[in-house]
Amino acid sequence: MAISGIATSALLAAQKSTHIREQNIVNVQTPDFTPRSPALVSEGPTGGVAVFAQEANGPVNLARETIGLIQASAQYEAAAALIKTDQDLNEVLLNAVG
Repeated sequence: MAISGIATSALLAAQKSTHIREQNIVNVQTPDFTPRSPALVSEGPTGGVAVFAQEANGPVNLARETIGLIQASAQYEAAAALIKTDQDLNEVLLNAVG
């Protein structure tokens, strides 16, 4: 998988992680709500990452959810920087060839 593909999968993973945490926060007072936590998994030898929701242990912990949102934001920023780096690298390579 190319760098841009890996970075795109990381952007999507950060987005899904954010969505899972948002659902936990929104439903913090919903009776019988089962919170979920995002689980990151490798997409194999070609690179990339995927996220699935797994049942969390215990009730919603707002501090843990807030930290998770901060982590997802940092993951998103890192993936966006990787896409920018990939674009810059492609530009340098095209200029060298052209």
